[in-house]
Amino acid sequence: MLKNACLLPLVLLSLLVSSHVRAQEFPDRLIRVVVAYPAGATDTAARTVTKPLAVLLGKPVVIDNKPGAGSAIGAEFVQRATPDGYTLFWTTDSTHTLNPHLYKALTYEPLGFAAIAKTVSTINVLAINTNLPVRTVAELLAYAKANPDKASYGSAGIGISNHLAGELLQFVSGVPLVHVPYKGSGPATADLLGGQIAFMFAGLGHILPYAKAGKFRVIGVADTVRHPQMPDVPTMEEAGLKGFDLPNIYHAVLGPLKMQPPVVAKLNQAIRTALAEKETTTQLNSQGYDVTPSSPDELSTLMRRNYDIWGRIVRAAKIEKM
Repeated sequence: MLKNACLLPLVLLSLLVSSHVRAQEFPDRLIRVVVAYPAGATDTAARTVTKPLAVLLGKPVVIDNKPGAGSAIGAEFVQRATPDGYTLFWTTDSTHTLNPHLYKALTYEPLGFAAIAKTVSTINVLAINTNLPVRTVAELLAYAKANPDKASYGSAGIGISNHLAGELLQFVSGVPLVHVPYKGSGPATADLLGGQIAFMFAGLGHILPYAKAGKFRVIGVADTVRHPQMPDVPTMEEAGLKGFDLPNIYHAVLGPLKMQPPVVAKLNQAIRTALAEKETTTQLNSQGYDVTPSSPDELSTLMRRNYDIWGRIVRAAKIEKM
C-alpha cells in the first residue's frame, strides 16, 4: 500500500511532463477546422485565415464543412472531439450566444467550449430599395407607419440576427413592422432588389457590392460608431433610435473544453499573426469584415456579454422558442 502511495506522485509528474512535451511539440499533424455552414461568407473568411495559419504552424490546416441544424451539427461534433487542438471550430456569434434563446433543446452546450481567439467582425446595416421614397431612418419609419402594407422587411429567417435587428427597430421605435422571413439572405436580397420588400438588415459584406452599384441605399448602421467603408451613413442612434443596441456579428475560433493552456496560447498567437498579415487583412476587408483579434479571455467575456444581450432582444421581441 505504501509503495503504491509513493508511486502516485511519480505517475502524476510523468503525466504532467508528458502533457507539457506534447504541448511544446504541437502541432505535429494536420489540424481540422470545422465550419458549421456551407460555402458562403463564413466559409470564405475561414479559408482566408487558415491559409496563412497553416504556413505559420507548419502543418496543413483544412476546412471541414458540417452545415445543418442551425450550426448545431458542427458545434456538437467539435464539442465531442478530443481536446488536443487538432479539431477546432470556426464559428459565428449566433451559435453560442443567440441560439440558446431560440431553441428549446440544443445538442451542445452553448458556452461549453474553449475560447481561443476572435478573428473578424462585421455589422448589420439597414438597406432599402432605391425606389422607396425615403432617405433616412426617420423617413422610413414615417413611411412604414403611413403605409404598413408597403413597408415589410425581409430577413434570412426567423431568429437570424437580421430578423432580430428588425424586431429591435420595431420595439425601439414603436412602429409596427411586417416581417417576411426567407430561407437565406440570397432570396431576401433578390426580393429587395425586385421591390417585393421595402428594406432589410444584412451584414455589411453582403450589402456593400449592391450599395456601391447603386442598387441599394444604406441609411443606417447597427453599431455605436460609423463604419470606415460608409462614413456618411449614421448609426441607428444618430438616426434617432435610442436604445438600439445590437451586437456586432463576430467570427471566432473555439475548441473543445479542457484544451491545454499552452496549446490555446500557441493557436491564439498564430491566429493573431495570420490576421496581421497585410494580404489577409486586405482580403478580409474586401469581404466586408473588420479584423478584430482577441485574447482567449477577451473572447470568453464577449461571448457571455452577447449571450445576455441577445437574450434581452429575443425576450423583447417575444419570440417563442422553437
